Amino acid sequence: MSSRRKNNKLVDLLSSPGGFKMTQAFTSPITSRLKGGLFNPLEFNPYLLFDAETSMSGTLESPTLDLDPSDESTLDVITATRAGVATYTDLHGNIKQASPDTVRVDYTQGEELTPTKFQNIGYTDFSSGWYTSNVTISTNQDTAPDGTQTAAKYVGSGTSQDSYYNDTFTGPFTYSLFVKYINAPFIRLRNGNTSTWFDLTTVSVATKNHDSAAIKDVGDGWFRISVTVNSSSSFSRAYFYPHTADNTTVEQDGGSFYLWGPQLEEGTTASDFVSNTTGSPKFIASATYADRVPMILVEPSSENLLLYSEDFSNAAWNISGASVVNGISSPDGNNTAFKLTEGTNNGNHYLEDVISNPSQSKQLLSIFIKNAGDNKVVRIATNDAVTGFEYFFNPTTGQVVSDTFTSSNITTLNDGWYRIELLADGSNYVTSGSVPFIIQLSDSSTLSYQGDGTSGVYIWGAQLEEGSVATSYIPTSGSTVTRAADDLVISGSDFTDFYNSSEGTFYVESVSQLDTHNGFIFDVNNGPANRLTLYYPSADVLNVLIRDNTVTSVSLSIGSRPNVGVLSRAAFSYATNDFKGSLDGGSVITDTSVTPPTTVNEMTIGRYLVFGDQNILNGRIKRLLFWPYSSDRL
Repeated sequence: MSSRRKNNKLVDLLSSPGGFKMTQAFTSPITSRLKGGLFNPLEFNPYLLFDAETSMSGTLESPTLDLDPSDESTLDVITATRAGVATYTDLHGNIKQASPDTVRVDYTQGEELTPTKFQNIGYTDFSSGWYTSNVTISTNQDTAPDGTQTAAKYVGSGTSQDSYYNDTFTGPFTYSLFVKYINAPFIRLRNGNTSTWFDLTTVSVATKNHDSAAIKDVGDGWFRISVTVNSSSSFSRAYFYPHTADNTTVEQDGGSFYLWGPQLEEGTTASDFVSNTTGSPKFIASATYADRVPMILVEPSSENLLLYSEDFSNAAWNISGASVVNGISSPDGNNTAFKLTEGTNNGNHYLEDVISNPSQSKQLLSIFIKNAGDNKVVRIATNDAVTGFEYFFNPTTGQVVSDTFTSSNITTLNDGWYRIELLADGSNYVTSGSVPFIIQLSDSSTLSYQGDGTSGVYIWGAQLEEGSVATSYIPTSGSTVTRAADDLVISGSDFTDFYNSSEGTFYVESVSQLDTHNGFIFDVNNGPANRLTLYYPSADVLNVLIRDNTVTSVSLSIGSRPNVGVLSRAAFSYATNDFKGSLDGGSVITDTSVTPPTTVNEMTIGRYLVFGDQNILNGRIKRLLFWPYSSDRL
């Protein structure tokens, strides 16, 4: 056992994802000489950089297999088989077609850094939606911080005053308000039973009971005060009261001040004030995301049942009271998107395609949508025998207005495009007759279908497929198209060069798009009798199976199955009579009766040893590493 090998615990692999380093040995002799008694590293051939960390690196930094999609050359050991039209998302969020028989590296949307923000107060001018008791709020009474005559005057009467915006929100939220002193030295902001007092004479937070609070002098006697709730608990109503003293529940009789700019928004920072008189939440800012993340995409076969996924002017699409015009820049970088515009009469305007006699009761509808600058809501619908499914989405704000589908998902792409994925699932869903895919427009607030003949939204890439999970986009032009499943295998010398039958440790980061059936992350085998497998056997757990010569020595859950779309990190190691496994840094599961298989000769990635759609991961793999040592020797 080399002293350079580190004695890290198995769970250490799960606590520092992506932090592994590859070290390369020098392949030619190192020669050097001194010039004038000075050490010159440029005289080395090849150049040598002395670095304490890498020069003393051990086996943890030197796996024999490292499938890293950010370095596509590491995927060359995989033999990929896949026929048919397949797509992926590139680094810039564009939809691209993959060459046949290749590993698809799909760049998924990175971590959400800041949330989409909305002004959740529907009437910031105090004209409606505010509850008052023993309070008078008069609008347009003073010059507001923005220079307009829009500040309101608050006058309380008695000690049982009540004034709040009548709604309930879920945090984290920040509530802010501009206030100007008249005769009330203290003002209290409250949500539910939590209150914070502000001293307007000393410009300070007097008593803070919220997670955070702030007061800022904005000039001309105005102050902006704010409180923040960090947790996801409910933010019940947005109250304010005048007070003569700090930390008292007795309001000031006759207390008064000027008010302007109430704002209740997602997140923990008060943004610039946005006025709103719509009565509904108003869009403030889009979410921001980290860079897109490359992952190996592994999917089952699927068929787009729509004949024309991009040409919405084709007669296969039934147009009623609407119009479509093409030549719009599309998510694939071409100009094949259409603008959908509704008519001017208050009729049932829509674009519709129909399939006949679907074989399954589960249908996936998906389409790419982009705001055309008109603040229109898109309605996407299909019918079951009784109730139907419908989904209203505003691409201007990225907001879901209404949704009755079984489940839905939104993916953000480049240039303002969204992909909407909708599952229609139910015992009443028709599997005979005609099943429509309806795309319709409505007004952003009333959801009426009367248009002006020019407003609309951009659409592209419609897909209708059977099953419970939307897969990557399959373009069609005149007929249905089937994409074959991704079949990824490491075999031959590519397998034997990295694998150790006696002992080893696997580490993998992956995302599953399913939560119900078998999904295999990988399977090392030479057939059913000899296997070493990491897979989801059900909706509940992640399992490791080890079998030698038909005898199963390990069949253990190493943790609960992560939610759909959530990146998980799993690690396990094996040696004779020594198994350890852990998921997402949880408890280490052990077994001391282990016989590793010694005759395995291949590794399948994202699928079961026997090729078939029912056991494919249907998800993504961000990283997969193997060390030819058990975790005790890493």
